Amino acid sequence: MSESAAPSAAPRPTPSPTESLRRRSREALSALALQFLLGMAANLIGDPKGTFAIVVDTIIIILHILVAIGLVVVSIRLLLAARKAGVGQRLALWGLIVIVITFLAGVGTMVTGNEWASYVMAAGFLVAAALYGGTFFASYGIGNTSRA
Repeated sequence: MSESAAPSAAPRPTPSPTESLRRRSREALSALALQFLLGMAANLIGDPKGTFAIVVDTIIIILHILVAIGLVVVSIRLLLAARKAGVGQRLALWGLIVIVITFLAGVGTMVTGNEWASYVMAAGFLVAAALYGGTFFASYGIGNTSRA
């Protein structure tokens, strides 16, 4: 009769190290954007009053925490991709350091309610976005004179 109707899947070529770095950089920048929006939503709600607002605020905070954990993981993967590509390694290392400091500042904000820790989170977001923008452009060979 006839052979299987489903065509056989051709193996996908593995992405080059620079393509992998580019992908990880986009993941980090996307996660940072989502993190920013969730943080702003939590700030706008403030001290929730009413059951619905408390539930929404709790969901936003939980998502904010999960994305923060994801950012740490993506930062590690990005550093590994930069090392493999041989470009943007310094930017990726500093990005990981900034993400960890920002994560710890977030924990400090949750535990102590200290507004300065919240400020460190905001500053960390900006610095991490700049560093990961740098790794993205380094994957194209733009503005990267250092391979260390």
